[in-house]
Amino acid sequence: MTDEQIMQRIMYKDSEAFSELYDRTYRKLFLFAKSLVGDAEEARDIVTDSFIKLWSHETSFSNMTHLQVYLYKIIRNSCIDYLRRDKLRIKIETQLSKAEIIHENVIERKYQEAELVTMLYERINQLPERMRQVFKLTYLDGYSRTEVAQMLNLSENTIRNTNAAAMKAIRLTLGVEPMVILAILAARHMELA
Repeated sequence: MTDEQIMQRIMYKDSEAFSELYDRTYRKLFLFAKSLVGDAEEARDIVTDSFIKLWSHETSFSNMTHLQVYLYKIIRNSCIDYLRRDKLRIKIETQLSKAEIIHENVIERKYQEAELVTMLYERINQLPERMRQVFKLTYLDGYSRTEVAQMLNLSENTIRNTNAAAMKAIRLTLGVEPMVILAILAARHMELA
């Protein structure tokens, strides 16, 4: 078929003319699309879609060059749309991935905190009764040494020494510094308040 025959028959939706045009132009249209999107499968889809658009196109073309320019424009625009969607997809995937990592880190940290708090409370409950009572009043209930001393009819020095012994016992069992223990207790106290 000549170019003129293809042009004429395409206007009438002749499938043989479309097939001829496809065979003549596919390779260079595919290479053009692939050079823009960098993905062979996507390039094939874009070229195939361009022929579908041509089939549904109602206007006539003055010559083969005009028709090819039309196809190149469709392909170029489709490639741009694909790249925009792909860029957006990558951006979303990156954000989701970061959020997932952050989320996993937060979950892991919360789990570790919960484990440490559980062990801390278990250890506090294992202290001798008087030591446990003094420690809870001071660190869990938030009373001052003076108030605890008055409540239990003990000296402030005894309260200080008892708390120091309790802290040492907890620290030795859990292997954490007293400041960590106090920070955990303070955080738990704030959550419960």
